Amino acid sequence: MADSSNSDCASSSKQANKSTTDGIHMIHLREALGKTVNKCLESARYKTFAKHYKFANEKALRSIVSQFVENLKSTIQSELELMIEEENLLPLFNELDDLINDIPTDRQQPAWRPSGNPDTDVRNHRMQPKLKEKERLVKLLQQHEEENKRLKEALKPRKRQLVDTQQKLNKKFKSFETAAKACNKIPMKDVQKTVNHLSQS
Repeated sequence: MADSSNSDCASSSKQANKSTTDGIHMIHLREALGKTVNKCLESARYKTFAKHYKFANEKALRSIVSQFVENLKSTIQSELELMIEEENLLPLFNELDDLINDIPTDRQQPAWRPSGNPDTDVRNHRMQPKLKEKERLVKLLQQHEEENKRLKEALKPRKRQLVDTQQKLNKKFKSFETAAKACNKIPMKDVQKTVNHLSQS
């Protein structure tokens, strides 16, 4: 069994080296697989073999069982490592660790869980893009309202200028009307005489 102990030490040393690149979930997976393998190999005890091979020498049988368990454990671990490599589990588990680490820990509300009612869950899912679109339209409306308000403020001085111009024109028109009325009161003969007199002089 000393050989088996040395194998365990080498295996744990190899496991320690792997854990430097493994994320926390990958480490847990390897530990769980290791415990499962050890639990399965517990049935391969000397007593189990001795019961069926009573004719064998005890020392030789113990050595054979120890080598068998060691080889079996090594083969199983190699197969598990091959499976992990083929399934590309290491980057997937490390990516899972990164996603979990990126989640904010100061949640004020519990994480979403399905309610059990598919209609409600689907409706909530479909509402998300609609709420985002609503938020976008509200911002767009606010921008247009602010622009309209700015244009109204910019037009106020021009409106005042137009009112002042209108008032000045009204005064001019009134003076012209007064002059026209005064001219109408003068007889045309007197006007003609005045014009002739001015042209002769």
